[in-house]
Amino acid sequence: MTDYDFRVLIFLLCFASFLSWQSIKPKVKLEQIGRRWRHNLSLFFIDIFVVRLAQPILLATLALSINDTSFLRLEFFADKPIASLILAILLLDLAIYWQHRASHTFPLLWRIHQVHHTDPQIDLTTAVRFHPAEILLSLAYKAAIIFVFSIPFEAVIIFDVLLNSSALFNHANGYLPKKLDKVIRFILVTPDMHRIHHSQLAKEANSNYSFFLSFWDRLFNSYTSGDENTDLNLKTGHPQYARNFEKNPEKLTLLLLIKMPFSLKNNKIERQETNS
Repeated sequence: MTDYDFRVLIFLLCFASFLSWQSIKPKVKLEQIGRRWRHNLSLFFIDIFVVRLAQPILLATLALSINDTSFLRLEFFADKPIASLILAILLLDLAIYWQHRASHTFPLLWRIHQVHHTDPQIDLTTAVRFHPAEILLSLAYKAAIIFVFSIPFEAVIIFDVLLNSSALFNHANGYLPKKLDKVIRFILVTPDMHRIHHSQLAKEANSNYSFFLSFWDRLFNSYTSGDENTDLNLKTGHPQYARNFEKNPEKLTLLLLIKMPFSLKNNKIERQETNS
């Protein structure tokens, strides 16, 4: 079994498990599942195609660059492989935190990332709702991190599995008791914690950027805990597109999602300040 086969197997097992969870014990009642899933899964399969084309070229170039420019390599505890592995995973997770935060800070990146936030409701398939351009940028960004810090191959594979699994978990529409959520959230990002990030409110949406380990948000002052009222009244999605397509959701087509980052219309980081 290749490393790619292993990652696909883990992804499918997690997808099936979390799908069962949100089907048996859903957090909220979802609407327009068919249309949303068609969009989300269509983007997912387009992304797979793009990655399969780009990844071999990018990673081959990366491997050659590392071998040819050893002066850029930063060795992680060469005599302590476990410590090296843990440090590398922490570094990758921190890098993803800042990538995500940058996507909400810089208008050019937000143009692309907003496709993810136009999903009016949050469930398992939202985890794979990304524009192909964001997938390519993310791949290039991770490759740069791997190159600069000479991340061990094993750490790259393990982190990829952790990142994909946690993304599926924290987007799943599965119910977790509040007490259990608080315990898990102390270390890992939970669905309730990440759902706040998909809020239409600026103060909530511009927070909780972590994907795997939750303490980055606490460390960098971007954590929002939410409360019972937040949980009950939370409106998710992109406010601009919610206003435009709430009454006519069929008009938010797959083609429109693909074209969205390149639209000449104003794509500023716009979020309403109240839920009223």
